[in-house]
Amino acid sequence: MALVQGAAPAAVALLAWKAPLSRRFSASLSSASLMLVAAMVVNISGTIEAHFLFFILVPVVALYEDWAPLATASILVLGHHAIMGVALPTAVYNHDAAHDDPLTWSLIHSALFLAMCATSIVHWTIHERARRDGSMLLAQLASQALHDPLTGLANRTLLNDRLSQALIMSQRTGTPVMVLTVDIDGFKPVNDSYGHAAGDTLLIELARRLESCIRAGDTAARHGGDEFTLLLPGTPPEEAPAMAERVMAAVSSPVFLLGVEMQMSVSIGIALSSPGLSSELLLQEADQAMYAAKHNGRGGYMVFDKTLAAGTLGTLAVHPDHARAWAAYTHDLRSEIASAKELGLIPEQSRGPETVRRTLESVVAAIEQLPEGQQPAGLALPERNALEEFVFHHDLVQHWADTLRLDSIIEVQRSPEADEFWRTLHQTVIKDANDLVDDDGDAVHADSSPS
Repeated sequence: MALVQGAAPAAVALLAWKAPLSRRFSASLSSASLMLVAAMVVNISGTIEAHFLFFILVPVVALYEDWAPLATASILVLGHHAIMGVALPTAVYNHDAAHDDPLTWSLIHSALFLAMCATSIVHWTIHERARRDGSMLLAQLASQALHDPLTGLANRTLLNDRLSQALIMSQRTGTPVMVLTVDIDGFKPVNDSYGHAAGDTLLIELARRLESCIRAGDTAARHGGDEFTLLLPGTPPEEAPAMAERVMAAVSSPVFLLGVEMQMSVSIGIALSSPGLSSELLLQEADQAMYAAKHNGRGGYMVFDKTLAAGTLGTLAVHPDHARAWAAYTHDLRSEIASAKELGLIPEQSRGPETVRRTLESVVAAIEQLPEGQQPAGLALPERNALEEFVFHHDLVQHWADTLRLDSIIEVQRSPEADEFWRTLHQTVIKDANDLVDDDGDAVHADSSPS
């Protein structure tokens, strides 16, 4: 009897193991063979333990993330039950003499099995729905980690990743990568006059218009605040003017906010990759070109070139220890302000423009490159207009920090060395712009070391 009933699961298992079947069909047959073995044990022994085995195995098979194994196994077990119950004598099929009607006994077992299958299908459905919801949640979290929550555009992390990949591909193909930095002209008065909700609406509309200007495979990103970046791989330099004009035309259409018709304009800086140029420097060049466009009257564009760099960049001779003391103070200040915001001691809205933040990071990065030692060293300065905006804004921040310290909201305090560095940088910026670079394009140095 065991050999007769065991032939079916053995054949099914052998087929699943040896036959060149798909993974899904092979899994179906494997689970079916296990359930046939369980059915065989129930039929032969008729014990309570065997029935428990059957009850346990059916839900286990239902845990497959596919309906095919359960359906295949159900059909085979029902067929096996019916065939064996009718074809074999009662004494062979079951030892219980009370059941002298094989067909009735087979139907009872089949009905019981169908009930278990129905229960298992419900369990599988719940499991599948939970798995699907979990997958959707993971996909949503992954998208939020790489996209700006307000506009839906790529954020800084995704932009840097795609820019790095584009530069690697550019080295292989020889085609340049074009980057456009787009900054709204006069965005702060919109927030001040109409509120942050109106400002957010304006940003969302600008993001939609920027997306309409780019191709599939290009990237539109929001760096933060009112500054956006367009990444255009494989774009030749001669297309830069046309691209800038396309963006300005898309932006120029009126925007209606709170029943008021508003006209937007943007300043655009364009930079093109060159061999050996890093992604950070490429973005910095686009920023410099954008500030130059604003300096020329706003509502226009500027393409970065070496002439622009020579006319806007300078070098400041500083004492490395003084510069590092100021960088350390600034780092501690930002950390304590962030902690105070989390505690509700400072309004969350008290944050500076994104352009100032990026200039601060570029200055700190330049300080990190200074050599060790007591001798003055050259500190590379950002673009002139960006530096002027940064010094003006950060001067206010430092005075505000002094007030917060007096009110015991923060504890960080500037050292004399940090004050010396900031005083030198401040005095350099407020001088006439021509003092930074002479007529020959050479940097003029101002020593911040002790006299």
